[in-house]
Parts: sequence; structure tokens; C-alpha cells
Amino acid sequence: MLFFLAALLPCLVRDGDPSIANKAGVDRFCPTTDLKTVHKLPPPGVEYRNNEASASRSPWLDANGWRIQRAGKVRFYYDVKGDAASLAAAEAYAYEADALIHTDPQGLSALAQILPFLKQLKPADLPALANIGFMDDGTDEAGELMNLLARHNLLFRIVQAPDPRLEVNVRIGSKDFPKAEAADANRMAHKVRSQLTDDKRLLRIYGSEVVVGRLTGDRTRARLHLIDYAKRPVEGLRVRVLGEYPVHRLNVSGLPEAKLLDYTVEGGATEFTLTLMSRYAVIDLFAK
Repeated sequence: MLFFLAALLPCLVRDGDPSIANKAGVDRFCPTTDLKTVHKLPPPGVEYRNNEASASRSPWLDANGWRIQRAGKVRFYYDVKGDAASLAAAEAYAYEADALIHTDPQGLSALAQILPFLKQLKPADLPALANIGFMDDGTDEAGELMNLLARHNLLFRIVQAPDPRLEVNVRIGSKDFPKAEAADANRMAHKVRSQLTDDKRLLRIYGSEVVVGRLTGDRTRARLHLIDYAKRPVEGLRVRVLGEYPVHRLNVSGLPEAKLLDYTVEGGATEFTLTLMSRYAVIDLFAK
């Protein structure tokens, strides 16, 4: 089955029995698309790799948010199986991507769980928020650095020239980020974080290495998207958002009983603990 997420709502490419789509809660159809014209994305997910330094297994995220930002306003294509289909749907929704999803029967079942959740979310037309301006030269080194920034929730925006409104501007080959250091993306990502400082970060997530956030907002409100790239739920996720938001609204896919605890608003920031999250959570924050 091929699913098309447009304007944050899905429709089905009619290449099979329409009754199957109805079981997944899809009630809109779109014409078949030439796959030669789409931007293909790898299946999102997480794999665990041995960490020799700590004798443990560290998660490696296959997340496409940075690829979606890099490609811009194009149509994307996921070819995924099983539970990865729900992850692709959440990822596409969070980044407002125009995306097709090709999946198998197990993936259709996964979509049947998350599509109704996406449909009931209230739209929020808010600009993406960022601390970092990234001048992308199209190289693999630039792509790997954007990948690490996104995975570590260091929010960036792709810019053509340094933006004085942002705390840090990154261009590989500049004095602060020389080309000779680009081969070590981890080191360069750490340098970006050091220049930004944690106090100025718009978003910080504690207690998990498998959750990626995207933050949008204006002067009166913000919307936080949280995506869990692992197959198991995350418990006790602590989050800090820069800005004071005393009012909130929480939506967690498959977990209506989830709550925000230890909610504090002080010192120019809002902090809370999300008791439990599964694949995807959307938290709306209001200044009043």
C-alpha cells in the first residue's frame, strides 16, 4: 500500500483493495505518483551498536528530520515494513513533509493505530524554532553534522548566510568550523553545543537517547513534537523548553492516560516530566 501525507492528512494511492484502506482509517485517495520524481528516504528506526569505550550498547538513530529539512519542499517516499510504517507517518507529520509511504500488511496494521491519532490533532500553523543557522554545502560531512545535531536535539535551520538572530551560525570551512575538523562530526557537534551553551538551548530532553524533538512556535504559543525511534515506550522523560508556558495540552499516541508531572515555569523556561510515551507525542504550550 502507498500512503500520501499531504497537508498533514493521509490519502491512499489506489493500487489495491480500497477496503484495506478503510480498515486503516484512510478515507481519501490520491492518484498514482511517478516514483522517479520523489525523494526517497531510508526506513527510520534505531539500532544498537557496541560501545567499546563503555562496554555497552549505544543506540544509533536512523532519523530523517535533517534530510527533510535539507531537501526542502519536495515529495518524499518511504519504503518501510511493519512498525516502521507508524514511525514514518509520525516523522512525516512532525516535519510537515509531503510523503508517500509504501508498506506491507503488518505496516498497514501499524498505520491503523497512528493515523486516527494524527487526524484528531488540531492543526497548528507555526514556524520552526531554532538556535543554530546551518549553511549546507551539500557535502556528506555537512549531512553527517546535521544528522548529529538533530539526534542531540540541537535545533537548527538551514540558511544561505549567517543569521544574526540565531545564537550560532555553522559553515564547514569557516574559521570556527574548519574543514580539517569536519571528518570528526561528533567533535564538531560538541563544539556547536559548547558555543551555544545549554542554558540557551530552546529544547533539552533528559533520560533518553532515542527521542527526537521538533519545536515550532511564535510569541504566544509553542508546539513540541516528540518522536520515539525505539520499539518500546519511554518512561519518565524530562523535557525543558525555553520560554514560560503555564498552560499546556498533551496528546500521546496510544496512551491517553499519559500525563505531565513536576510541571514548573520559572527562570524563563518550562520543565516537565512526561510519564510515558510511545511512538509520538504532541505537546502544545501556551504563554497564557
